[in-house]
Amino acid sequence: MDKQLQKQLEELFLAMTRGAARKKIYALRARQEGNKALACLFAAISSSESAQAARFLIQLRGQTGSNEQNCSLAFTDEIPASITLYEKAAGQAGDVHDKAIHSACSQSVRVQRMHMNLKKKLEKKSQDKESKVSYHICQFCGFIMADKAPENCPICTAPASRFQEITT
Repeated sequence: MDKQLQKQLEELFLAMTRGAARKKIYALRARQEGNKALACLFAAISSSESAQAARFLIQLRGQTGSNEQNCSLAFTDEIPASITLYEKAAGQAGDVHDKAIHSACSQSVRVQRMHMNLKKKLEKKSQDKESKVSYHICQFCGFIMADKAPENCPICTAPASRFQEITT
């Protein structure tokens, strides 16, 4: 794939993903304020933008490597880079006394570090690629718990009902 086209597709994917997430938040706000019709519209646009993002991701699928290469990239480059960005943002938030942003970024640092540990646990757990794996993801802070959702998220204290299960 042409490098400039690849870059444009990556930018489109990021823009659509970001837009979908924002529209989802807008839908929550509209629902909180009792505007069900607007909430429904924002939810529909969010779903549409998620579908558009997925379409661009499919076009970029040839830009991934083997599982070994992808693991190396994710766990050596991408996740550590995210940790660095979160730490920098947490520091800036602390400097301007924005407790909410500082807390969110600090929690995200913890979550990203836990992602690194989940990979290590998966490697130790089994070499059997067919064994059942189950993860529970906090839909507020992103914390991931293997096997079973906790009663409350250890990062943000969200209840178990806020966890989404992903299984093999």
